Amino acid sequence: MNRCLYILLFLFVSCNSNGNSPFYFFPSEISDSPEFHFEYGKKDSQIHTNRSNQLLHYENGVLCVFSIPIQLYNKELGAKFRICWKMDEVSSVRWQNGFELLNLPQNEYSHFQEIGKDWKVSLTDYGKWKVSRDKNPPILEWKQQIWSTGHVSYQTFAIPHPTFIQKSNTVCEVVFRSFALHVTENKTKVIVFEFPCPNIDSILESVLTQNQSWLSNCKVESPIVSESFRHTESNFQRFLEWENPNEYVICPFADSLVRQKENEIIGFQSEEFRNRSRLVLPNGILLLSDDPKYQGIPIPKHFLAELGTEESISFGDSTFNDSQFFFKQGEEFFSNQIKTTSCRDQMNIWKTEQLFCGNPGLPNGMEKDEINATIPGCTENQIKLTEFYPGNHKETGFPLPSFFEFQNKGDVCDVSSLNWIYEGVTYPLSAKEKILLKDDVLVLTREPWIGWNLSETVKPFTIPKVVFQIPSHSIQNRKSKNTIQYEPSPNRIHLLRRGDQNLFSIYIDDIETPHPKSVCQKDLLSFGFQLSPGKHESTIVKQLASQLLEFAVTPFPFLDFGYSELEEGIGSFRTVATKEYFYWKPALTGVLSFGYGSSLCNGEKLYQLPPEFFSNHFNSVEYLDKDTSQIVLSQWTDSILTEKSHGDTRSLHPEPAPIYFSSSLRPSATCPGIWRSPGIGKQRSLEIIKANTEEKYHTNLFLDSLIEVQIGNVRQKQQINILPLSNKTFSLQLANVNLGIPEEQIYSYFSHPELVKSVGFLEKKGPVQIEAIFPNPIQSQNEWIYICNRSTNPEDLSEYSIEDETSIDLIVPYQTRFPNSNPKGIHGNGFITNDSILHPSTCAWIVDPDGKDWYLPIFHSESDRLLTVISTQTIGNGISSGEYLQLKKRVNGETILISAFGHKESANPFRKHVNTGEYLWLKKEKDGINIDHFEIYREEN
Repeated sequence: MNRCLYILLFLFVSCNSNGNSPFYFFPSEISDSPEFHFEYGKKDSQIHTNRSNQLLHYENGVLCVFSIPIQLYNKELGAKFRICWKMDEVSSVRWQNGFELLNLPQNEYSHFQEIGKDWKVSLTDYGKWKVSRDKNPPILEWKQQIWSTGHVSYQTFAIPHPTFIQKSNTVCEVVFRSFALHVTENKTKVIVFEFPCPNIDSILESVLTQNQSWLSNCKVESPIVSESFRHTESNFQRFLEWENPNEYVICPFADSLVRQKENEIIGFQSEEFRNRSRLVLPNGILLLSDDPKYQGIPIPKHFLAELGTEESISFGDSTFNDSQFFFKQGEEFFSNQIKTTSCRDQMNIWKTEQLFCGNPGLPNGMEKDEINATIPGCTENQIKLTEFYPGNHKETGFPLPSFFEFQNKGDVCDVSSLNWIYEGVTYPLSAKEKILLKDDVLVLTREPWIGWNLSETVKPFTIPKVVFQIPSHSIQNRKSKNTIQYEPSPNRIHLLRRGDQNLFSIYIDDIETPHPKSVCQKDLLSFGFQLSPGKHESTIVKQLASQLLEFAVTPFPFLDFGYSELEEGIGSFRTVATKEYFYWKPALTGVLSFGYGSSLCNGEKLYQLPPEFFSNHFNSVEYLDKDTSQIVLSQWTDSILTEKSHGDTRSLHPEPAPIYFSSSLRPSATCPGIWRSPGIGKQRSLEIIKANTEEKYHTNLFLDSLIEVQIGNVRQKQQINILPLSNKTFSLQLANVNLGIPEEQIYSYFSHPELVKSVGFLEKKGPVQIEAIFPNPIQSQNEWIYICNRSTNPEDLSEYSIEDETSIDLIVPYQTRFPNSNPKGIHGNGFITNDSILHPSTCAWIVDPDGKDWYLPIFHSESDRLLTVISTQTIGNGISSGEYLQLKKRVNGETILISAFGHKESANPFRKHVNTGEYLWLKKEKDGINIDHFEIYREEN
C-alpha cells in the first residue's frame, strides 16, 4: 500500500510545475519507452499549444498522446491520462497524420502502423479490434468510466475516453476511437496503441482514495438538464444531458429518473446509472443516450421518445419542464440547450456530415480555443423584419410557403449567433457560420422555396391560414440572451386574404402596409401575388381615399368601398374600436368588398375581415373620403340597422345628413330573399324624413312624377302635391286641403316605386295623447293607459273611447262605475275619481275595472284623473304587449282619431313588445310614431 501511495504521489507531483510544459522537465528524464501517466482529482497542469483540439503534442523531442483533446484535458478534474516518450520529429509527424485519419472520411487506403521500443500502433476498425479482443479477454479493462474491478472513476466531461486494456502482466493497450457519428460502430476507426503497463494497483488506489474524499465532502443536490436532442434522421440520435452547475462536487440522493407526460409516468434506473451518477464533479456532465457511440449512460429509447414536447423529467429534487423544440429545422439539426453560444463558436468534438449545433457531453457555453473567422456575430438589434407572408396553403392552386424576412441593417456579421423565438419555441438561425453582408436579406420560411435561389432557412413553425397581423416574435443573442421583441400594434390590421388565397404579404419600410405592387416579385405578380421573398427595396406607398357605398351587418356581413377606378395603392378604414384596417386597392377597380370570407351571398373575391369585426360594437366606420379628401365618420345605431335593413333582408347605403342611410333595392342574384349588391353597381331606396319645422321634408334622391302623396287617416284621405324647395327638400301644398275636424289626428302617406315600403308622418296631433302603457303587469288585472292633455283647452273624457285591436270601450270616471270606492295606488297615492274633465297639462289613468293597488310610476300626480271603461271587465279585450291602441272622440256624431300607440292609421305601423312587469313611456319631445320614441321601464317592488 505504501508503495502504491508513493508512486501516486510521484505522479501527482510530476504534474505540478509552473513551466509551460509542466511534466516534461528535461528530455533526458523521459524514456524511449512510452510512460503512462494517470491523473485523478487534479487539473493544475496546463499544456499550452496552438492545436488544443488535438490529442497529440510534440515538443523538445517528446511526444505525448492525451486521452482527450488538450483543451479539455486542461479543464478535466476527473480521470484522464497521457502517454509520453522520446521521439524524433519526423516520426512525430507520422503520428500526427495517423491520428488525423480517425476523423477523415472512410478510405480503403487509409493506413497507419508504427513500431518502436516496447510499443506498436496501428489503425483499424472497431469491429475488427473487438473480434480480436473477444478472442483474448483482458486481465483488466477500463471503459465508460468503470474499471472491470468495479471501481468507478468520474469525469467532468461526458465524452468517450479511450479504452484501457491490460492484456498481460507487462503489456497494456489503449484504443482511441474516432468521434465520427455517421459511420456504424463496427466501422468506426480506432487506433490501437500497445505499450508497457504502468503500476495498475497505484491507479486503482488513487481512484478509490479520491472517490472517498469526494463522497465525504460532496453536497446532496441534484444536477439540472442542460441539453437534449431527439431525431432519428440525425447521426446524433437521442441524448439527454444533466449538468452540475456548481463549483463543488454534488452527490444526488436519487438513483432514478422519472418522466411524466399528462397522466403517463415512466421511471428509469439501472446499475450503471446508479454507479456513474453517485458523484457529479463541478460543472460536470452526465450524458444519457441510447446510442453506444456516445459511451454515455445507456438508457432505453422509449424514455427519450418524447423529448422536445410538453413533458417533465425529474432527477431527485430537480425537474426539467420540457417545452416544444424542433430538433430538425430544414436540413440542419439543433439540440435544445440551456446555456448557449454562437453555433459557429461552440466547441463540439463530434464529427458528422450533417449540419448540427450542439455539444453533447460538454458544457453548452464552452467555445473553441481558436476561431479562424474574424467576422463578428450578428447582434440582436441589427437584424430587422422587412416582410411577412402567412403562406398560401396546399389546398390552393399556388401553395406558397409562409415566411418571415429579415434584413441586416448593420455591418457584415455571422447570423449563427442569434436565435429566433416564435410562439415560445426557440429556432437557432443557423447551425454553422452564415455570413450576412450589410443589407443582405435572410428568409425564415416554413418550407423551402424550391428553385427561387433564396438565402432561406427552413424553420418548421406553425401559422394559421388567415392572419391579420405580423405574429409576435423575438430575436435573441444566443450567448448574452439579450432579446429584441416584436409585438404587433393591436390596432393595425392587414387584410391579406382575398377570396380563398393570401395574395399579399406585409411589407415593412418604416411602417407596415400590405405589399406594394411596385417592388414585388414579377413572376409572382403574374399570378396575382404581391410579395418579394429574399429581396427588399424601399418604395413610396400611396395612400388612397375611398367612399363607403354599402354594408350589411347580418346575415352574411360585408362592406363595400368605392374608389377612383384608375388609381392603385393602400386603402384603409377605421372602426370606433380604433382598429385600422389596411388593404391593397388594384388599378381598374371601382368597388372592393370586405367580409368574413367567400360566400354565396357576398361573392368570391372579397377581402377577408377578422371574425370579430361585425360584433355588437360595430357601429361606425371612419375613412378618407375620395370626393372631399376629408375624414368621414359614418355612424349608426341598432335601431337604424333594424329599421333600414327591414328584418335583415336589405343592405344599407350611407347617405348625406340628414338622411344618413338608405336600403338596397337590388336583389341578390344568388341569395333569394336578400337585397344586396357586393362588388357591383348600387341601387338605393328612396328615403324621406320630416324636418323639425313642420312643413319641410328631406329626401336622398330627386323626386320625379311617380311620387304620390296623401294626407288624412283611415276615415278620410286626400291627394296633395309637393312643392320643391331645393334639390332634395320639399313641402306639401296644403293651402286648398280641407283637413276635416280640427281636433282630428292627421297623417301624410307617401308612395313611390323606389320606397321599400310606404312611409308617412304624423302631421297634426289630437288634443289628448297616449303617453304611457302598462300592458303586462305583474298583477294581470292592473293594466293601465296613461293619457295627457297637451292642448290649450279642457277636454271632456266622457266623449272619449279607448280601442284595442278587437273592441272599443267608452271611458267614464272611476266613481261613475264604482260610486262607493276610493281606490289607491300600491304605495297609497290617490287620484281624482269623480271628474271626466281633463284640463290643459293634466293627465289621467285608464284602468281595468277589476284592478286595485296599481303600480304608478314617478310621473303620477295626486291631481291625475282615474278613469275606467263603462261596462266590460277589461280595457278592450285585455290589452297585451305589442298591441295597437287608439284613443277616439265623438264629435258631431262622428268618431275621430285623437291619439294612437302603434299607429295602425299611419303608413308605418309598429309593435313594441315588453316583458311581464315592464311598461312603455313616451320620450320627451317625441311624437310616438315609431318604436324608438318609447322607453321601457320596469315595475319597482
